[in-house]
Amino acid sequence: MSTRITMPSEEQLSPGPLRELISGLHRLYLDAGAPSSRQVSTAIEADSGARGGPSHETVSAILRRPVQVPRWENVQSMVRTLAAWSHRRPDIDAEVSRFHQLWQAAELAPAAGEGDTGAPWHTDPGDYIRPLPKAMAALTEPHSFVALLEQMENEGQDGLLAPLAAALWRQPHSAKYCVEVMDEFHSKGRPKLAHTVMIAGALCDQFQELSAELRALERREADQVLETAHRYMPLQRVWEYARTLASAPKKPDGAALARPLFEDMTRHRDPSEIVNLLASTEVQTATAGQEQLADTLLSAIATTYDEEQLLELTDHMRDAGLAEETSRLWRGIAEERTPLAPVLRAMRDNERTWEATAVLRRLFCQLLVSRFQDDVARRTARMSAVLDELPKAGLYEETETLLQLIADHYRSAEHPDGLYRNLLAPYRL
Repeated sequence: MSTRITMPSEEQLSPGPLRELISGLHRLYLDAGAPSSRQVSTAIEADSGARGGPSHETVSAILRRPVQVPRWENVQSMVRTLAAWSHRRPDIDAEVSRFHQLWQAAELAPAAGEGDTGAPWHTDPGDYIRPLPKAMAALTEPHSFVALLEQMENEGQDGLLAPLAAALWRQPHSAKYCVEVMDEFHSKGRPKLAHTVMIAGALCDQFQELSAELRALERREADQVLETAHRYMPLQRVWEYARTLASAPKKPDGAALARPLFEDMTRHRDPSEIVNLLASTEVQTATAGQEQLADTLLSAIATTYDEEQLLELTDHMRDAGLAEETSRLWRGIAEERTPLAPVLRAMRDNERTWEATAVLRRLFCQLLVSRFQDDVARRTARMSAVLDELPKAGLYEETETLLQLIADHYRSAEHPDGLYRNLLAPYRL
């Protein structure tokens, strides 16, 4: 049974033509029985009439968290496949025509509203890390980049605006200076340039300083900077920034400083993005001191991701061969997820009871990675809370599984702890 992808909330995708397009795709997706993104992409690959060839990551991203209007080729391909599987048996060509109207409305909406919203320019992180021509990249004076931004806008060279704005933030200047540059652009009637400089700041390590500076000035853009950073900053950059926090001098528990960052930065990310980060060389080759940072990342995901995202994430992790990371994620869920019952119910409903058992088994010390210290009192207190929670949620099989695991552990221990026996006493085991 596949894990159903839910429609983005209005907080994640504001009302408008794009939301209407994605909402229509979700209705068709449910009519088709909520197939997995892999099933959809595989069927598209075999469809000779499909104009696009979206990967399963792209299919998932379009349904879950569209950053921008998806390409028509991908929408057309998804509509053909989902319509063919729909219980309504609609005419496929008619469905494609209907969705083309929705797509066209979404595609034209940004251009129509640009003057009203102060140039809501693109926030694609890839645009801000593009290399500049050598002559531009060699410049060091900030006023040179400011002048080039104006020149490139005058010449219609919009493709250079984002990397030029990013270069401005790479210079050793404060967020206060860049806010002054933004205000200067606004005063000259150049809102696109002001917005681009702000987005570049939101996607760099100084995003918190920029937000704080704007908040001190009582500017509404302060929240927009944080939202942009949380949703769009490349996760590789997030990891690099977290490493600087964790390695800060006189900060013995640096990983704890990085945890709020990981929670904010991963909450709305597609599972494929998380897997790409976990499989990256930077994380896979983390030093002994950075392993705790990787566990902090997994722990943050375990407590903030919703149930469906967690199931999809473990699917992707298994496909990527991240077995050890999956085990550590299960441990984070077992030890820190509150309430735990919704996750276990989602696993059961998706015929993944083995995974629910794997999570429950990680409440026990013998399955901990050796570098982690064990605290029996804390661990048994957690088990007691879970034993109280599960039957109240109607998860009787999971309750029985946990009781049996505790009993087996107690009976096999060379020196069984009395705290485990106390857990079993009310059940006469």
